[in-house]
Amino acid sequence: MAQGFIASWMDRYNRFYHFITRHADSSKARLGLYLFSALESIIIPIPTDPLLVVCVLARPKNWIKIAALTALASVVGGGIGWAIGAGLSGSLEALFAMLPASIAGPEKFQHVSDAYQRLGLLLVLVGAFTPLPYKVIAVSAGLFGYGLLPFLLLSAIGRTARFMIIAGMARWHRSPRKLILLLSVLLIAFGAGFYLLN
Repeated sequence: MAQGFIASWMDRYNRFYHFITRHADSSKARLGLYLFSALESIIIPIPTDPLLVVCVLARPKNWIKIAALTALASVVGGGIGWAIGAGLSGSLEALFAMLPASIAGPEKFQHVSDAYQRLGLLLVLVGAFTPLPYKVIAVSAGLFGYGLLPFLLLSAIGRTARFMIIAGMARWHRSPRKLILLLSVLLIAFGAGFYLLN
């Protein structure tokens, strides 16, 4: 059953990827990229990056706009994931309350929630910037009561930095000096954002 589900997902993704590749220079392909980016932040288990690269290679002069809109769509999707997590939090607390305390009692749920409050900034930034599943970070942020506005702000920093780097690599892959400059600026901006929010 699980193998059939995974095979079905991969087949759909391959068809979608080939559509984007064939029509990468069109507005439909870019809209597909943005929709995929939003859904990837909620449910789709495959990263957006390959689709972003294809669209940037088709329109290299628009790489900043394409990366920025991809990041915006991802953050919107993350906000929906946060809302799903927030909506489920009461149900999970009730479920944990029914389990033996040694397994998952309410105090264990509270312990995880407190840990998320202490480390939430780091978790959201790392989840938004790295290949970790951002959707898991988004849902758990809502689930454990991490504030929506800080979550969206940190997600915007992390997702924008990530997608700008990916798009910049695609745009400047034949110009190492420009690529290194871009990476340096984005990493400095990311570090400054992390420092200011600490």
